[in-house]
Amino acid sequence: MTQKWLLPIDGSENSLNAAQWVATHAQTQRELPAIHLINVQAVLPSDIGRFINAETIKEFHLENGMQALAAARDTLSAAGLAPTIHVLIGDAASAITEFATSHACDQIVIGTRGHSGLAGTLLGSVAMKVVHHARVPVLLVR
Repeated sequence: MTQKWLLPIDGSENSLNAAQWVATHAQTQRELPAIHLINVQAVLPSDIGRFINAETIKEFHLENGMQALAAARDTLSAAGLAPTIHVLIGDAASAITEFATSHACDQIVIGTRGHSGLAGTLLGSVAMKVVHHARVPVLLVR
């Protein structure tokens, strides 16, 4: 059975490190895993809809999401992987864990800044929220 790996990307160097890890380690599997490459866009303030129509907002989210995913997609493609690309809108940690559940992902591979102790607690990073709420294993890549 083909493994399904979820790779959330925000366009940061840390998330691109996770993409590089996936590109390298996917090759070590008996069968290449299916990679779901996602970017979660923040919800815009609700009153913005008075000034901009819904279609324009949707295009804005899609364009920004695809731009954030471009380098990771290229890294995976160069390794012979063909990720399925998704741009979601909402709270990043919630969207990631819900996606992993609804798409029966076997693991989440996510980049992190590597903060620990008080700094990690105060930052409340997306990666740490995903670790606490995910129902599947989460691999943190620094």
